[in-house]
Amino acid sequence: MNEREFIKELQERAKEQEAIIKDMPFPKVFSTASVWLGIHPWRFVIPFAFLISIILRFFIGPSYTDFILSIFKIPLLKIVL
Repeated sequence: MNEREFIKELQERAKEQEAIIKDMPFPKVFSTASVWLGIHPWRFVIPFAFLISIILRFFIGPSYTDFILSIFKIPLLKIVL
């Protein structure tokens, strides 16, 4: 595949993606959100993870900490006073 064919294939894929985006219910919202998240993903991911963690802690209770530590195979140190 030479450079001309490669560029032509890239242009065809870009047209296919544009058609998919135009068929979506909210193309303007999707394109704005995807560009913003592409540039600043951590401004959304970190607060969202924190919120999910608080919600799970509320519903599961103190065993949430044990659950998270078991995912990473870190033993929970229990200090008995």
